[in-house]
Amino acid sequence: MAEQLAIADLQVDIKQIPLKQPFVTALHRVDAVNAVRVTVRLANGVTGVGTCTPNEKVTGDSLSSARAVIEETIKPLVLGKNLTDWKELLNTVKTSIVHNAPAKAAVEIALYNTRANLFGLTLSQLLGGKGGSVETDYTISIGKAEQMIANAQKMVDQGFKTLKLKLGASHLKRDIKLVEDLAYAAGPMVHLRLDMNQAWDVRQTMQAAEYWHKQGLLIDFIEQPVPAWDLDSMAYLTRHSPYPIMADESVESYEDAQRVLAKNACDYINIKLMKTGGLSEAQKINDLAESRGVPTMVGSMIESIESLAAACAFYRANPNTIFADLDAIFMVDQDPDLNSYAECFGDNIVVR
Repeated sequence: MAEQLAIADLQVDIKQIPLKQPFVTALHRVDAVNAVRVTVRLANGVTGVGTCTPNEKVTGDSLSSARAVIEETIKPLVLGKNLTDWKELLNTVKTSIVHNAPAKAAVEIALYNTRANLFGLTLSQLLGGKGGSVETDYTISIGKAEQMIANAQKMVDQGFKTLKLKLGASHLKRDIKLVEDLAYAAGPMVHLRLDMNQAWDVRQTMQAAEYWHKQGLLIDFIEQPVPAWDLDSMAYLTRHSPYPIMADESVESYEDAQRVLAKNACDYINIKLMKTGGLSEAQKINDLAESRGVPTMVGSMIESIESLAAACAFYRANPNTIFADLDAIFMVDQDPDLNSYAECFGDNIVVR
């Protein structure tokens, strides 16, 4: 029986889906979902799929480099390994190479899905959660003010109750006014989440936050306003900002989370599978944050449904994960694999 659970094959291909419109942040522009897809097959024929979306500006790797790492480094190490040696298998992936988190994430997600399929479970059930819906925000990428406001109104009309705004690519006063104007256009019941992607400093963040607070804007949090390395500024903002502070780029690993939490440098942590290298490290970070009383958000980059569904499963399994930013599936015309994993209604992703 045990030999039937050995990894007999691991195949890699590329999956590309154009976006409805370009996605722009203070760091980069994305025109399509560009994913590396991994399919694991056991000796008994059971399979599982995982994907990753590397990004030179965010994770420091590319589509070609991630594929090469999987095919040339990780694949030879896991072929022949047995699914019954689960912890050893995950550790093999984790220690196969330094950095290269997206490549590791794709393989690990494929392994988790293989295990779930072997037991006849959904991934949510395997992780200890239940199936059901995940309410996500929708991210308004950087553009002309009138275009951003029009996009916000469109998404509210489509059923989104929470909007995330990308800021930091223009003058501070312009961003302050944009948030105010967009909030009024979207309506008083729509929640806002603001992401500067490290573009501001403490003074700019406090100036903007205090103004928005005086205007009574409904803002859930301000995400990574200052450079990832500047934990002293993150800690200052956590103490003094009228809105909660979310750490994103400051936390890419368990060790990062330890440093950030030791300095009380955030109110929330954004956990992304593409940063952590998969579900196992994400779970460690969430468990640590929960032990310190810090809730988390599960976030994503511009990803395909395979990795988004894994993030949804993570959300459903972790009560400490109170926010979801998994909107990429709404940014493509149609992911051809969507129906195998989920359905989308309004601002909800219903995972299978």
